[in-house]
Amino acid sequence: MQKTFTYQQLHTFTKNIFTKIGCSNADAETATKALLSADLRGIDSHGVARLSGYVRLWEAKRVNANAQCKIVHQTPSTAVVDGDAV
Repeated sequence: MQKTFTYQQLHTFTKNIFTKIGCSNADAETATKALLSADLRGIDSHGVARLSGYVRLWEAKRVNANAQCKIVHQTPSTAVVDGDAV
């Protein structure tokens, strides 16, 4: 049986997951909107279906949910970014 969820239900669920793994409220909101936008565009492979994979990576300590990204070196057309395990 297929279940349908509203945008708001998916938004609340997804944002709650991101905040529970340690993302700031602002980062959780950004990540949530990115996943839901992919779903709304029909790109399911990059939508909410990826959420469980992100949680598994966090559990394995392979991603930092509260990363502090820094630009290490920058030119007019390129940048080297330290993603702090993002």
